[in-house]
Amino acid sequence: MGTEKDAGQNTERVVLTFQEAQEFLRVSHQTLYNLMRQGLPSHKIGKKRMFLREELIQWIKER
Repeated sequence: MGTEKDAGQNTERVVLTFQEAQEFLRVSHQTLYNLMRQGLPSHKIGKKRMFLREELIQWIKER
């Protein structure tokens, strides 16, 4: 019972929202849009734009 960790603690998000991606990359709203135009990988789920954390890291490493 006491051995289970809360789902939100000590885990890194795999999928990031637009705002979380901004915070993760430490860029502004407009800069994130500009990076997307330059090829930053993102995924549209319904009307929301989502980012995979590992794809962002890989994209940064390749630049």
